[in-house]
Amino acid sequence: MDYLEIENLSFQYAGDDHRRLKNISLSINKGDFVLLCGASGSGKTTLLKMLKPQLTPAGTKTGKIVLQKKEIDKIAETFSSSKIGYVMQNPENQIVTDTVWHELAFGLENMGLSAVQIKSRIAEMANFLGIQELMDEKTADLSGGQKQLLNLASVLVMQPELLILDEPTTQLDPIAAQNFIDILIRLNREMGLTIILAEHGLESVFALADKVVLLEQGALVFVEKPQAVSTAVKEQRLDLDKFILSLPSTLQIYHALDIEDEAPITVVEGKRFLARHFAHEKKQQTDQTNIQPTKTPSLVLNNCWFRYEKNGEDILAGVDLTLNKGEIFSLVGANGTGKTTLLKVIAGIYDCYQGKQELFEQPLKKQRAHIGFLPQSPEMLFIKDSVLEEYQQYLQGKNYHESEQQKKIETISALLGITDNLTQHPFDLSGGECQRAALGKVLLTNPSVLLLDEPTKGIDNYGKKQLIQLLKTLADEGKTILVVTHDLAFAAELSDRCGLFFQHKVLTTAEPKTFFSDHAFYTTAASRISREIFTHLVTTDQVINVCQAEKRRQANER
Repeated sequence: MDYLEIENLSFQYAGDDHRRLKNISLSINKGDFVLLCGASGSGKTTLLKMLKPQLTPAGTKTGKIVLQKKEIDKIAETFSSSKIGYVMQNPENQIVTDTVWHELAFGLENMGLSAVQIKSRIAEMANFLGIQELMDEKTADLSGGQKQLLNLASVLVMQPELLILDEPTTQLDPIAAQNFIDILIRLNREMGLTIILAEHGLESVFALADKVVLLEQGALVFVEKPQAVSTAVKEQRLDLDKFILSLPSTLQIYHALDIEDEAPITVVEGKRFLARHFAHEKKQQTDQTNIQPTKTPSLVLNNCWFRYEKNGEDILAGVDLTLNKGEIFSLVGANGTGKTTLLKVIAGIYDCYQGKQELFEQPLKKQRAHIGFLPQSPEMLFIKDSVLEEYQQYLQGKNYHESEQQKKIETISALLGITDNLTQHPFDLSGGECQRAALGKVLLTNPSVLLLDEPTKGIDNYGKKQLIQLLKTLADEGKTILVVTHDLAFAAELSDRCGLFFQHKVLTTAEPKTFFSDHAFYTTAASRISREIFTHLVTTDQVINVCQAEKRRQANER
């Protein structure tokens, strides 16, 4: 028997009409690095929670989970608490104390370790993860990346045998996310830790997994090694159009071009693949400058300054930013630099102590009713027991007739693909479903300016494509959209302009083709793969389209 055995597991939440897991059987060896994939709502989080008895949701379970030859719900609580580590998607939901030191000590104290043992383990973990300077910091003052690293540390310090992670990089900037993945690889390769990781962003981790597990609508579609997954999809033995969109850019390009060659998985392999077939077109010019129509400024920030405390550090320091009507602007940058604070200032949650802020040539304070804000934690927008009740309560205060309310709700829910989720409690939804439900509530306000803080959190690539179409439609209707995101591929495909936030201000702005082509780290995998052959290609679709055109030209010349 393997280290972890899941046998015919099915699960249905209490009060739910549908099974969220359907007859799943899966074997995991000790020391495996398992990558769990699937669309938003496919059952990934539910499956992961079933592996941690303290987090198992209320509902009806059939089948069994066996860990080290014992059924998991019969394992001693002391063992499952310490030896099964779980890192949640939202770092704020896992932190329970006020300082970093106390957070690391919390689990160890509950295990009954001596003061000497606690200090020794914390010192070792702080050195391993490089967080020595954070020991005396307040947890509330940490950036998103630091909080997620702290969550990992607080789990690892208990020396687990199994580490479960539910989309842990979703709120991390690209550099911090790669560093986090590198730590997981070290834990697995050097320490033999068994890891099960659920992720939507597969670029950095796909090639490193021992097994790729795909869920679809609660059912297990396949368990394969990464190379076997790409072969299966290439041979079209599986109808996985949505899954292909979540594959690394190299594999998406490979499948679309249908060239007889070994499937590339990493960026390096993708570069070599393009070089073999298109190298004679080195630095082909694909950048065509289009004449842009005259834009009408809508939101203007000039020399804006903000700090949380009177004598504290400035979080915004002379921010200048002008957004145009109908424009989509994406702001990227490291965790903790002030991007979210900027959104909250515009939304009216905070006020600048200096600077000019205007919306439609009027003081921003007088125009904030025209602004819709989707926070990084969408759960904050819900207080009712179902998404439908939440929507109805809001519309009842707007003097809409009942039939108008119903029509608006139907339109918004169909637009966001959440019609089947309307009767569910918002907190029972998957991360992606909750994100879309929260966006629906914001859109019911019909804002002229839409502020989105990490809107792709928990959303698979197919859902991102739908979100991009929706936001572009809203922009075509004249809405101004400001997005803060760590998802660079999403920003490259969505935006009219992108900006880098650095040293408390918007440092540089440019169109995506220029912005991502000029950066080495804040760039897309598609740009990294193609920039030595083609110029100004920053999305996977752009690379595919240019390569397909070149492939046709080559065929015509034969």
